[in-house]
Amino acid sequence: MKLRTTLALSLATAFLAACGGGGGDSAPAASITTTFPLDAAYTKAVTNGVSLSGTAVDGADTWTMTVSLTPTSDEAFEGVVRKKALQSLTIKKNGAVLSAANIESYFSLNPFATQGARYSDGTYAVQTKTTGSFPAAAKDKDGGPLGIMTLYTNANKTSVQATTESTWTLEADTATTAYGCVNGIVKNSAGVQTGTAAGCYKIDTQGNVLGMRYTLAVAGKTLTFK
Repeated sequence: MKLRTTLALSLATAFLAACGGGGGDSAPAASITTTFPLDAAYTKAVTNGVSLSGTAVDGADTWTMTVSLTPTSDEAFEGVVRKKALQSLTIKKNGAVLSAANIESYFSLNPFATQGARYSDGTYAVQTKTTGSFPAAAKDKDGGPLGIMTLYTNANKTSVQATTESTWTLEADTATTAYGCVNGIVKNSAGVQTGTAAGCYKIDTQGNVLGMRYTLAVAGKTLTFK
């Protein structure tokens, strides 16, 4: 349950949303002043669709993650017609499926903002507080708040299952590429932190998505898929 909740909230928050705090290789000094269109990158992903995969190796074990995002027709959510995309995420360990999530995600544009999600098991998420948005142009080490998403046991919203508080960061990779990330802190209904996750798009200066990096606690291990 903990893994599924973390994955689900992370995915719905932004794409793959993203995960816990990032980290990564040092970027060359030339990249420090380069700006990246973070809002445009996330907008392209949800409106055009994207399919990505990553691998993490831990000793003798090989873990794989596949993520896809497919736009579909607009649909009413919380009484307002929203943009919609279908998201899926699968994690395998040595070829065997460990966890899978399928999500109907709702969002708005200009700027991109997550509004909530419906899950195949009946759980239901709503962005209950918005505190910021992705910038049109971001530089290495920039960051800011996004908001809080609440996960309910069903669409009646009578019982809270978990919440996630999300922020965005940008981390330079090279002089012309960077990781645009959503970082989430997941808490249970009692407000106790139960996990973190960090999902990043590798983007270029035109806002094209080139790859992924996803840091997540899986089966007691912290793995980075890229």
